[in-house]
Amino acid sequence: MSLVADGPHFELPSTELAKWLEQQPADRWWTVDGDPLLTGRLSFPCPGDELATELRKINKPLLVSAKEEMTDAHGQLIQAEKLDDLVELAPYRLGDLSNLELKYYRWLSFCWKGSEIDWELVEDLETSEESRRELSSHRETR
Repeated sequence: MSLVADGPHFELPSTELAKWLEQQPADRWWTVDGDPLLTGRLSFPCPGDELATELRKINKPLLVSAKEEMTDAHGQLIQAEKLDDLVELAPYRLGDLSNLELKYYRWLSFCWKGSEIDWELVEDLETSEESRRELSSHRETR
């Protein structure tokens, strides 16, 4: 039983999810939790462009969970532009105890159409921040 398929949801081609990921800032890293197909093909966390490439290769329809108040979500086909309306936010404390910063990571719930396995796509704030620091220090040493 899939909670995504049984609740309010939309259908989305995996190529549209790839397009959405490519529209996000290039320094963002992503984690997939619960999908054996993607976790068998990629190491996570990974940059959005790597995940987008794999989603294009797979080229299968996804179901994406809608927010509870979206009572008109009954599996209609949507495009990448609609995903921002479906993103959920959760608090995340970034940094050490002396310098805690509260940020919000973004996540979406999916299942492949016809599958009962739900999975999440989660913005990995810690890896994104670490990647930005490494890039910044690399630029400073030039």
